[in-house]
Amino acid sequence: MSHSPIVVTLRLTPSDPKSFQRFLAEILPDTRKARGCRSCKTFVGQEATDDFLLVQEWDAIEDQQAYMAWRDSTGVLKTFLGHLAKPAEVQIWSNDPA
Repeated sequence: MSHSPIVVTLRLTPSDPKSFQRFLAEILPDTRKARGCRSCKTFVGQEATDDFLLVQEWDAIEDQQAYMAWRDSTGVLKTFLGHLAKPAEVQIWSNDPA
């Protein structure tokens, strides 16, 4: 298992920002307790207040993948995606060994 942090950044545009904020408030406590999750933070655009940035830091990509499989199996991932007006832009970052 890697000890380099994995940072997952999602740029999101929900169809109903207020409803999406309530949904995130419900699900993020479980995300923060997931195995390998170091942090999970949300940010709202200053100018485009319907844009969200979700930044998660994981111990290893395997932890993040296991978390996503769990969210998919519970149906929460489908609900999450259903809130979006356009597809999430996902970027996965890892520690630069240099």
